Amino acid sequence: MLYESIEQRRQKILDELNVKNKVYVKTLAQKFGVSMETIRRDLDYLAANNHLTKIFGGAIKVKNTHLELLYNERAVYNLDIKKQIAATAANLIEDNDTIALLGGSTTEQITQNLLMKKNLFVITNSLPISFGLLNCKKEGTFDGRVVLVGGEANAVSMATSGFFAENMLAKLSVNKAFLSCAGFSPANISTFLEEHIQLSKLLIEKSDLSILVADSSKMNVNHLYNFASLKDFDMVVCDHEMPDEWINEIDLDQLQWLTAK
Repeated sequence: MLYESIEQRRQKILDELNVKNKVYVKTLAQKFGVSMETIRRDLDYLAANNHLTKIFGGAIKVKNTHLELLYNERAVYNLDIKKQIAATAANLIEDNDTIALLGGSTTEQITQNLLMKKNLFVITNSLPISFGLLNCKKEGTFDGRVVLVGGEANAVSMATSGFFAENMLAKLSVNKAFLSCAGFSPANISTFLEEHIQLSKLLIEKSDLSILVADSSKMNVNHLYNFASLKDFDMVVCDHEMPDEWINEIDLDQLQWLTAK
């Protein structure tokens, strides 16, 4: 009977996930009258069998972890939260800065906050970021310079990568680099696409200040390609405070965590 009860509860978790697209550990524990640790074990089991994807505090519907969503789909997912994160991140940018924006739907939102900055030098491998800033420049609302890193263009990420992009980026230095990711935890920051790995590592190496911008749905999510850990970054900008269980794994003297409001 116990085994059947566990199976029934796990099926009901999946049923609720199909309706709501996202479930939370605390809510499920209250609903089923079990401990949060029991629900975490249920989610671990279901994730291990590819029935769902775990996120910080809960789970979402399983997605293909080998291929990124098309850029336009990702761009509208959690859009309000991405805008909040982007606005907080943009506060770190000062007039006359040289910044790098690695292609991503969250980093793209940072560009909306650059129009009041003066004499910026923006380096990016993102087609939407570069085109957006060039349109603003054409309209006279942005007075900075834009450098598009050359390379092979990817229709999924809408960004360039490969030998030419890496070779060009290796010759540049930046004050502040802003990178996004597909999933992150203290020891593992991951992406969907292999070609993002070297560019991400180069940007972290070449920047005076490396900044990870990511929403809380990506916490404790692990995807195919790992390119860094939080030890490699100077700052994190997120819509959620640092989880308590991460504190012992992070050097707070080295990493600053900014919570977007």
